[in-house]
Amino acid sequence: MKKSLMSLLAACALSSQTHAEEIKPDTAARFIATFYQAIQQHDLTTVSRMIDDHVVIKVLWIQAAPAQTFSLSKADYLQQLKATWHFASNDHYEIKNLTANIVNGVAVVTLQDNESRVLFGNKAGQLNNLKISLSGDNGNPRIATITSQTAFL
Repeated sequence: MKKSLMSLLAACALSSQTHAEEIKPDTAARFIATFYQAIQQHDLTTVSRMIDDHVVIKVLWIQAAPAQTFSLSKADYLQQLKATWHFASNDHYEIKNLTANIVNGVAVVTLQDNESRVLFGNKAGQLNNLKISLSGDNGNPRIATITSQTAFL
């Protein structure tokens, strides 16, 4: 009896040490800032590592009549970034109104992303209102979902 009680106490002590810490709002905000820094620097390896392999990305193009929704996989999203980096120059990402909260135990970041670039010699841009949820833990967050309402400028 004494031996099994000691084993149970040891197991409880170990499980509390290995339990992942929930993602905190300040960690989520820093993570998203780092994500956009990697995008600005065209660091595809870092961007890819920051996105979960099973990410769900939904883009609502609000200027279409009627509005259209597109779904992207991680591979689709990364390909879009690579194409943008290849064909565009002078790209810039301005992040505004970033807030990070915990909603039902999940870190959720909302922000406004104003993108500008020169594409095929013409100024182009888009305004994205984003909601990004993170999975993982405080030491290793990853982007689990991205929902965007997008308008071209």
